[in-house]
Order: sequence, then C-alpha cells, then structure tokens
Amino acid sequence: MKQLLKLVDVKSLVTLAMTGAMIALLFAPVQPNPEAQSLFCTAYGAIITYFFTKRDEKDQKNQKDQEGDTP
Repeated sequence: MKQLLKLVDVKSLVTLAMTGAMIALLFAPVQPNPEAQSLFCTAYGAIITYFFTKRDEKDQKNQKDQEGDTP
C-alpha cells in the first residue's frame, strides 16, 4: 500500500503523463506542428531532468551533515 501511495505523488504523475504524451506524439499517424513538437520535447526534457536530479531536503541535510563532519 505504501508503494502505491508513493507512486501516486505529483512527480510520478507528471512523469507518466509527459512520457505518455511523448509516446503518443512519436507514434501517432499525424504530423504535429514542428514548433509545437519542439517546444514539447524541450519542456519534457527540462521536467524529466528537474525531477530526476532534484534531491529531497532530507538527503541534502544528510549530505551537508556528512560534509561538516569530515575535516
């Protein structure tokens, strides 16, 4: 149950929705507007990069504590 609740956080929902939209764009039998497609790809890359490189506040605090302990 805990894993299911963790899956339904905002980060996961946005990632799944954007990935689904990207797959639909790539495999749809229609040709989207090139500017719109380029804009979407850029936004998709930015969002995925932000979510997967962002650290939790707890992780940042632990890292700062560890750095402060070593001379």
